[in-house]
Amino acid sequence: MKIIQSFWSGNQKDFKNSYGWLDYKFNWMSWILSCHQLVKYHKEVELYTDSFGYEILIEKLKLPYTKVHVVLDELNAYHKDLWAVAKIRTFQLQTEPFIHVDGDVFVWESLTDKFENSNLVAQNLEVTTGYYRNRWEAIHPNLNYLPDELKGFHNDTLNLACNMGIIGGTNIEFFQEFCAKSFEFVDQNTKDWKSDDNLNFNVFFEQVFFYGLCQKNNEKIDYLFQEIPKDNLYIGFGDFDKVPYRMTYLHLLGVFKRHNAVCKAMEVYIMQHYTEMYSKLMRFINEADAANNEIDYLTKERIAELVTDFDIELKRNEFKNEDFLLKRDLYGGGLTKIFDFSLRQNEDFNMVLLDCFDKKTIVDKEVELEIIEIKENNSVNNQYEIDEIDLIMLEELAKPITYNEFIERIKMYFDDETEDSNEFLFLINGRLRNYLVYKIISIYLN
Repeated sequence: MKIIQSFWSGNQKDFKNSYGWLDYKFNWMSWILSCHQLVKYHKEVELYTDSFGYEILIEKLKLPYTKVHVVLDELNAYHKDLWAVAKIRTFQLQTEPFIHVDGDVFVWESLTDKFENSNLVAQNLEVTTGYYRNRWEAIHPNLNYLPDELKGFHNDTLNLACNMGIIGGTNIEFFQEFCAKSFEFVDQNTKDWKSDDNLNFNVFFEQVFFYGLCQKNNEKIDYLFQEIPKDNLYIGFGDFDKVPYRMTYLHLLGVFKRHNAVCKAMEVYIMQHYTEMYSKLMRFINEADAANNEIDYLTKERIAELVTDFDIELKRNEFKNEDFLLKRDLYGGGLTKIFDFSLRQNEDFNMVLLDCFDKKTIVDKEVELEIIEIKENNSVNNQYEIDEIDLIMLEELAKPITYNEFIERIKMYFDDETEDSNEFLFLINGRLRNYLVYKIISIYLN
């Protein structure tokens, strides 16, 4: 069983196209990380792409795919927003067992070892809610053709779909049927549609239709995750702070692509683990955009030097302005693991509040919110909503303090019943962990 990926530019040939990401640079970072992690755990990882994808991913970035197929230019007559047709066509080209992995999926273990004998494979089932239904209500009045496999969804008697972050299996005959019927569904309906219709249509001829056909044919599907979330309520799939010791699979679907803290966590992971690739991409970005001031000089040696400098500054609580945000990010890459381990082992550690944020009051939907705005390196600032508990905690963190001393001081703000409960520690430790993720504190062992 081989791993495959697909990239189609929609005939746009624009290096600065964001493809739904917060910024276009994160799109290319995602491909760097996705490919390298797949190659790390699988023998065969093939790319199906168009000529533009070949130019960027292979000729410029030199991603280490074991085989590359430049075949997706044939789809250029389709509207650029119908991005799922590239996946469907890639499935259609397969003649042996496969797992297709989206370019925003990252793994820290083998997928083929788990599913090498599976009939069909998908990431998970999901419940279709009003999030999908509202889009369908806007689309279906314009349909010329509705397949039988979608009538259950249309009539609201079937409210499940397959998330296809990964998709595949050994049943090639089924995929041939699925792809042929999916293209028929697309081709009979999209000639005169508006752009919004095209973009929203993808999920229906891909994920919803796939599950409908599986139900009709009574096909067995193995899932990577057994939980069945709602279609717009995925939790934890962008938690870089938990890989690889608590999570071995991330999927930056939907909102995760536009969440600055998640995107920056991905960037820092690539800085640390694929330094040469990161620097190569930054040089291409600088060439493409003269207004950019990206980092293009990172090496393993340079990172080690920056981390050592920050460690010294942290223990002194005296920080230099030069490269402060970069050093903070690189030093903080593995701190949540140290935090979690220290708590499990009842090992004390030191905490230092970093001077990299401002407290602000904003109005959201006529509601006043207290936030902290956290400075980021070469990106927009992050925002983190705070409450009275956070204000107390941040006040107690104003000076360097050990964890044990901090807990004793925080207990004084809570009643006796609360301070003795696990709920208290769960609450406080959760907040501290968030502060590490958002990089407003740093820690070091005694």
